[in-house]
Amino acid sequence: MHNDDGATMRCRCSTSLFRPASTEHPALLVMRLLPRETSPSQFRVLNDRIEQLGREIARRQAVDEERRKLEAQMLQTQKLESLGVLAGGIAHDFNNLLTGIIGFSDLARLELSDDSVTRGYLDEAVNGARRAAELTQQMLAYSGKGKFVVGPVRLTVLVEEITRLLEVSISKKCVLRYDLLREQPPCLADGTQLRQVIMNLIINASEAIGDRSGVISLTTGAMWCERDYLAETYLDEGLDEGMYVTLEVANTGVGMSPEVRARIFDPFYTTKYTGRGLGLAAVLGIVRGHGGAIRVYSEAGRGTTFKILLPAAVNTAVSKAFTAPPADTWRGKGMVLVLDDEESVRALLRHMLQRMGYDVVPAADGREGLAAFQAHADREPIVLLDLTMPHLDGAGTFRELRRIDPNVRVVLMSGYNEHAVTAQFAGEGLEAFIQKPFQYDGLQATMKRVSSGEVRSG
Repeated sequence: MHNDDGATMRCRCSTSLFRPASTEHPALLVMRLLPRETSPSQFRVLNDRIEQLGREIARRQAVDEERRKLEAQMLQTQKLESLGVLAGGIAHDFNNLLTGIIGFSDLARLELSDDSVTRGYLDEAVNGARRAAELTQQMLAYSGKGKFVVGPVRLTVLVEEITRLLEVSISKKCVLRYDLLREQPPCLADGTQLRQVIMNLIINASEAIGDRSGVISLTTGAMWCERDYLAETYLDEGLDEGMYVTLEVANTGVGMSPEVRARIFDPFYTTKYTGRGLGLAAVLGIVRGHGGAIRVYSEAGRGTTFKILLPAAVNTAVSKAFTAPPADTWRGKGMVLVLDDEESVRALLRHMLQRMGYDVVPAADGREGLAAFQAHADREPIVLLDLTMPHLDGAGTFRELRRIDPNVRVVLMSGYNEHAVTAQFAGEGLEAFIQKPFQYDGLQATMKRVSSGEVRSG
């Protein structure tokens, strides 16, 4: 617009409500044109302050939401760790009990003829104990201390290997559909444990569908995962972004409410009338032990999808596992020192080793074992050493034994994960590891390998 002198001037417009609208009159607005150089109106000042306040409130709400997410993640991690310690401790003690039950039953079977009626009873007892051992393995898997034998694995190949087993494990009213990536990268994992993950997820999907007709979809793939994506998963413990292989199991079942979703990975939690509630807990533990993560999508009445993410591996070579020759007639010689705080395990090992031809000296803890080793050092005994003992644990005892005799032959025993346990002794000359519970043939094969000098790990 122009001023009285005809010069062009720049203005700003200020609008205010003079009279609100009513049933009788329309609203009346007052518009003022002011030079742009004049100070802003009080209305404009207040409006700017309101906008600033709104932005600050939004920022604080975002900060509060992020804080709540971090607190929930921290509580979930603490819960997993505490429950994992509990489950691992129970499984360890239970494994010691099963070692005696399975081992002594095995010895009794060896004393009987093949046509003995009693042998059949013992077979059933051993089979029941083995099923109990499988339960402890699931508990150890939840705790992240399960027995892992790690190597390059392709999830697509694993699924193809157990297709028939999957199909007979689900309800006859369910249809199983596959969408498998042929050129899927490998991951470093324990194939047996991942088969358990697949089985548990498929069985869980079938139970979610129940007596109705439904579809279970099993998909394998690979994807690049950014940190934002990984942050939305279970077990986001600082996972690095990168290439991940995926296993996805979806079902058209009843779905889950938010309350149920919050507890699905708790040990012994189940919404079913039967079952132990360990299936998904074991899945979580196995995935956690492999450095992976899980995403869960579910709504009540609309089905559920579990997506497993495992770090992809490249440039990996497959190593061949040692295969022991038949050793049923093999006889050992010399002395074996048995260090274990469980009386039943010491008694079992004494009977087994004596049957193999060894002289056996038992010890109840590390201090007693060191004294016995020094007393019989001239016979260069092989040492069977339990990892968890009072007074002086397995790791401390092993190092003291190596100080006394750098060439001592030590076989470590534990119900925990071989990979995690032996990592503590890397490069220190551990001869071998034997998993509890064990049977006569397995112990005999290990002793033969140790006696022949085939297995020293350096």
